[in-house]
Amino acid sequence: MGMSPFLLEIRRLVGHRLLLLPAISLIIRDHHDRLLLGQAKESGVWCTIGGMVEPDESPIEAAHREAHEEIGVPVEIGRLIGAFGGPQYRVTYSNDDQASYVIMAYEATLAGEPTADDDELSTVAWFEPGELDGLDLGSLNRQLLIDVGVLTPTAS
Repeated sequence: MGMSPFLLEIRRLVGHRLLLLPAISLIIRDHHDRLLLGQAKESGVWCTIGGMVEPDESPIEAAHREAHEEIGVPVEIGRLIGAFGGPQYRVTYSNDDQASYVIMAYEATLAGEPTADDDELSTVAWFEPGELDGLDLGSLNRQLLIDVGVLTPTAS
């Protein structure tokens, strides 16, 4: 879907200045303990499924919406793994927009076969834990996977 109308309006008012944004991330595993990641169309970076929580939307509602938008299938949301933020979750985008995310990460399982939306994601794929080290995850996604216990801090 790209940038939400809410965020577009905020950006119109504040320009590229730093925004603190709530977001969700889904740690989706299959019965083989593989992790589902999507490859961001714009940057090529591999990332978890997720995104910003919109005004008046609960994190769980955001999780369901983001899964539908990005991979086109319903998800079953499991436990909240944790909430993560700090300097490792700060991003400057190619258009110079700055954001600092506070991410609520949830375990999740799929109720169908995922396909990339071809808007935000170019592809989706399942990865064995040992395959993650060599992927271009970008610093934010790598930190998130460390914080949720999927990667070790030395894997970079």
